[in-house]
Amino acid sequence: MNISDKLSQQDLQQILVNIYNKGQELENIETKELIEEIKNQFLAFIYEED
Repeated sequence: MNISDKLSQQDLQQILVNIYNKGQELENIETKELIEEIKNQFLAFIYEED
């Protein structure tokens, strides 16, 4: 599966804004948690489109 076929620039921007907002809301977020959240955002988007 090629993510770039499903992900528009606007979709990517929305995912990044969501991640940024989550990082700003939490005082002590670990890198591992942030990476896991990024993964979850991408997976949710990919499977939502199917």
